[in-house]
Amino acid sequence: MKNLKLGISALALTVASTVFAQTTTNPWLIGVGAHAENHVAAGGKVGDVFSTAFGGKDMGELYSINNFTITPPLSKLTVARNLMKGLVIDWQTTVGNVDNKKLGMGKEFMLMTGLGLQWKANMLWNEESWFDPYVRVGANYLRHDYSGVAAAINADGENIGANHFTLATGIGSNFWITKSFGVGVQGDYVSTPTDKSTAANFWQAGASLLFRFGQRDRDKDGILDKDDLCPDTPGLPEFQGCPDTDGDGIPDKDDQCPEVAGPVENQGCPWPDTDGDGIVDKDDACPTVAGPAENNGCPWPDTDGDGILDKDDACPTVPGLAQYNGCPKPKTQTAIEVEGELKNIYFDFNKATIKAESASRLDAASTIIKNDGGNYLLEGQTDKKGSEAYNLDLSRRRAAAVVAALDARGVDASALKSIGVGEAKAVISESASDAERQQDRKVVVRAIEDATEWSTYQKSDVPVKAPAKKRK
Repeated sequence: MKNLKLGISALALTVASTVFAQTTTNPWLIGVGAHAENHVAAGGKVGDVFSTAFGGKDMGELYSINNFTITPPLSKLTVARNLMKGLVIDWQTTVGNVDNKKLGMGKEFMLMTGLGLQWKANMLWNEESWFDPYVRVGANYLRHDYSGVAAAINADGENIGANHFTLATGIGSNFWITKSFGVGVQGDYVSTPTDKSTAANFWQAGASLLFRFGQRDRDKDGILDKDDLCPDTPGLPEFQGCPDTDGDGIPDKDDQCPEVAGPVENQGCPWPDTDGDGIVDKDDACPTVAGPAENNGCPWPDTDGDGILDKDDACPTVPGLAQYNGCPKPKTQTAIEVEGELKNIYFDFNKATIKAESASRLDAASTIIKNDGGNYLLEGQTDKKGSEAYNLDLSRRRAAAVVAALDARGVDASALKSIGVGEAKAVISESASDAERQQDRKVVVRAIEDATEWSTYQKSDVPVKAPAKKRK
């Protein structure tokens, strides 16, 4: 009875150790059941076990239920852990009151406990299969007292005693009813090689209820720790259990900016926009200066510095005015403005002398010409009153007088020429009133942009040669 209590204490210690061990992150197995021993079928030497067991007359002894000592339930405990696919380490303990019918010894307390290795056969097809066979080898401590048993003598004539070292070799299989629950059977041949005797050798069979557990999920993300690259942080299956806080498709462990979404090409960080123009630096031709997307992030240039951007400037390399789309004022427009001033130029009657009250108009006309530049032809015209020859001479002198007045006001003299056409372009009848004929007495200004045409005019005279007309 005392020995039985000792066995129960050893079994309780084993269970306590198991509870502690199951806190690891690897899959574990625990099995509880019963066992039976057959010393009769063990035969003689270890090497003769199979020939004895299957050799004819002793065949019935191996399978005879009368030769087995069967222990009650909860007399066998198995704790196992997967080391790798197809390889398991286990700790098996069997306890109970067992006889040795081979020696005629009555029941004595027996405790056998030790480590073993299992090689799983289902690794060849599917380690998650319900059918889970294996081969096992184990080394154990055996407590079975043969003291005083006359037949339990070793080769040296000594009694083999109570403490033994055993080797167990056998086969078994687990049958999984669910993923975590099943039944298991195992058969072993147990030998005591250090006793120099086969008296304690026996066949052992066992059956157990199995419970498989221990695959933890510390972060509760549904991914087992053994498959979870981030076991302490909830994550996603597509990232092997690692999180993606910003949802940019890059797991936080590989994301340089885990709180802000960014592309893979920039290690999960958003592309910078240094100048704040809404165009990221990688696409911005001018990353430090704000500019529109239409110009690749660069500000629109103003090459001629006239305040009109090149994209809107019809003359981007020449300063101009907004009303002329960035181009300089057309010379024809300048000529019209000058002519508008010169319409109010008055001459003494029948003379080419400019009246004093016309000075302000000449000042305005000279300012326009100096600001805009270019070459200008001043054409004097008269009404039809008087002879043609006289009117022609008068128109020439009046036009030349205006050129001289502008020259005196700082206009480049080389940019001015004058001619007179007399009454050739008059439209009012000679019989009309003086006030009506006034519109024919004027100096008309025309901008000359063609250098060839300009060269056909003398400084203040009729054309040397009329410019050739282009054929239409």
